[in-house]
Amino acid sequence: MRSKTSYFNKGVFFNNIKRFWLVAFSYSFLLFLYMIGYLNSVSVRLNRDFFIEPVQIAASIFTQSSEVMIFLLGLFCLISALAVFSYMHFPRNTAMIHALPLKRETLYVTNYLSGLLLVTFPLVFNGTIMIVSQAVMGVPLNYGFQWLGVNFVLTFLLYSFAVFAGMFTGHMAAQVFYYLIFNFLAVFLERMITIVLDDFLFGYYTTTAKFNALSPLYHIVGLFGSFYSNEGNTGTIAGYFIAGAFFTVTAMLLYKRRHMEVATDVISFGIVKPIFKYSATFCSSALLGAIIVTILNLGRNYTGYVIAYLTGGFIGYFVCEMLLRKSFRVFRAYKGFVVYGLILGLLFCSIGFDIYGYESYVPEESEIEIMYIYEYHDLRRDLALEPDKYDPSEHRYLLSTKYYYESPPEVLDDDIIEELRNLPGVITSKEAIIKARRIHQYIAANSRQFEINQSNYSNNEQDYKIRSLYFRYKLKNGAIIERYYQGLVTHKDDTELDNLLREYFSLPDIIVKYEPLISKSAGDILTISVGYYTEEGAYIRKEVEDIEGFLEAYKKDIMNVGPNLSVEGPYGPKFPFEVSIEFKDMDPNSEISYYQPAITPEHRNVIEFLTENKIIDIEKISTESGMKLKPFFVR
Repeated sequence: MRSKTSYFNKGVFFNNIKRFWLVAFSYSFLLFLYMIGYLNSVSVRLNRDFFIEPVQIAASIFTQSSEVMIFLLGLFCLISALAVFSYMHFPRNTAMIHALPLKRETLYVTNYLSGLLLVTFPLVFNGTIMIVSQAVMGVPLNYGFQWLGVNFVLTFLLYSFAVFAGMFTGHMAAQVFYYLIFNFLAVFLERMITIVLDDFLFGYYTTTAKFNALSPLYHIVGLFGSFYSNEGNTGTIAGYFIAGAFFTVTAMLLYKRRHMEVATDVISFGIVKPIFKYSATFCSSALLGAIIVTILNLGRNYTGYVIAYLTGGFIGYFVCEMLLRKSFRVFRAYKGFVVYGLILGLLFCSIGFDIYGYESYVPEESEIEIMYIYEYHDLRRDLALEPDKYDPSEHRYLLSTKYYYESPPEVLDDDIIEELRNLPGVITSKEAIIKARRIHQYIAANSRQFEINQSNYSNNEQDYKIRSLYFRYKLKNGAIIERYYQGLVTHKDDTELDNLLREYFSLPDIIVKYEPLISKSAGDILTISVGYYTEEGAYIRKEVEDIEGFLEAYKKDIMNVGPNLSVEGPYGPKFPFEVSIEFKDMDPNSEISYYQPAITPEHRNVIEFLTENKIIDIEKISTESGMKLKPFFVR
C-alpha cells in the first residue's frame, strides 16, 4: 500500500516556533500596549462624552489604530517571512535543510504555516482582549470583529507576499527591497507620472488617486476609514484575500523549481532578470530624474528633462547589471540602455507634443451633465457634482455648521444637494454650460500664448494680468473631466478672456449666486453697517438707515459694471472699508451669518450714496492699503 504524502511536518513546525517565538512575543507585547491605551480611552469617552453614541466610540478602533497597524503589520509580516525562510539565502543552510528527508512541498507548507502563526497569534490574543472588554463596557461588538477580520486579511496578504518575494531572490536585503516595492510601487509611479504630466501638459490636474489600493500599507488609512464610516470597502478586502492566496500558491510552485545554487543571487530565476533590470531602470529614471529636475529647477525645459531622466535611468540600468553579473565590467551591455533611452525619449516627445490630445480636449456640450468653474479645486463643489461620493467621516465639515455638533447624515438628501449646487461656480443650466465651455475652449486653443505670456510676466508685470481657473465636468456617462489652469497670464490689452468671463458672469442664474443682493429687497435686510479706520487709527462704524437707497445704488452698479474677472468673487480690489449686511430670517445653521459685498472703485453709485448720507468721510478713511480714493470720483 502506497504511503500517503504529508504536507506538514510537526518537528519542523515546532522547531520554528521555538526558534522565532520572540517575533510573536514582540508583536503581541506592542499590540497589547496599544490595546490597553485604546480601551482606556473608550472607558473615558463612555463616561464623559454624553453626545457621542457608543457605536461611534466602537468604530473609532479603525481611525485610532490605522497608523499603529501600518507599522506593526508592515514590520512583523516581513520579519516573520524572513525568519522562517532565511535559510534560502545562505548556501550551507539551504543545503542542510534540503538534505532532510522531506519533500519541498512539505518544507514550504510547514515553514509557511509556522510563520503565519507568528503574526496571527498576536491578533487573536489582543483581539480577544478587546472584544471581551467591549462586551463588559457595553460597546457594540460588530466593529471589533470587523477590525479583527480586516487585519487578518491584511496579515495574510502582506505575509504571503513577503514569502513570495523571497522566492525570487537568494539575498535577504533584496527580499526586503522587493517587499517594500510591492507596498509603495503603485503610489510612487502614480506620483512620478503625475509630476511629469503636470510639467508638460497645459492644464493637467488630478484630484483622485486611482491606484492607492495597489499599495496595501499606504492604503490602510483609507481602508480603515471606510469601515469607520460604516461603508467598509469589502471589494478591496476580497481582492486582498484573493491576492494573498495567489501569492501563497505561486510561491510554493516557485519554491519547488528553485535551485539551491541561487543562494546569495539577487534574482533566482533567469527569466525574471530582464524584467527586474528594466523595471528598476524605469523606477530609477523616475526617482533620480525627478530629483535632478527639482534641484536644477528645470521645470518645463524639455531637453533638460529628458537628460535628467536618462541620467537616472543610466545609473539604475548599470547598477542592476552589476548586481546581476556580480561584476563592475558591465558597460558592454550598453545596447539595452540605448533601446531604453530611445523608448523613453519617444514617450516624452509624445507627451510634450500632446499627440494624445489632452490639452485641446473640451467635452462636448451634449456630453455634460453638470460642471463647475472656480478659481481652485473645491471639495464642496465636488460633492455638488458627485453626491454619491459623500463620506460622513470625511465630508461632515463641508456641510452646514449644525453638523459640527450633530451626527452627519449618512447620505446627502435632496435639500443638501440643492444647497451645494447653489454654490457660486456650480453650473446646471444649458446656457451657462455653453458660456463656461467657451471660456475653456479659448484657454485650450491659446495654450502656447499663455505659456509665452507666463515667461514674459516676471520681466514686465505691470503689462499683464494673472488669474487661475479650475474646470470640473461630470459627463452623462459618469466620467469626471478636470483641468486646472494656474497662473493664466494675459496682456492687459488682450480682453478676449475678460469678455468671455464677463458674458458668463452676466447670466442671471450665475450672477445671483455671487451677488445675493440682486434678489433681495429692503424688507429682506435687517441691518447694513459700514466700518473703516481713520488716518489717526480710530475705528468708525455706522449703520445705513436708508436700506432701500443703498440697494438701489448697489444694483445700479451691478447692472452698469457687470461682474469683473474673478471667479471667486465678481470684482477686483476693494476699498479700505467694509460693508456688512445681515438678512432677516437668517437660517441659524447657515455657514454665513452676514454678507460682505466687495466694494471697489467701480461701485460709483454706492460710494456716492455713502458719501452723501455721511456714512463715510473720504478725507478721514485710512489709505494704508495704498488705495487713493479721490480720483475715483472724478467724472
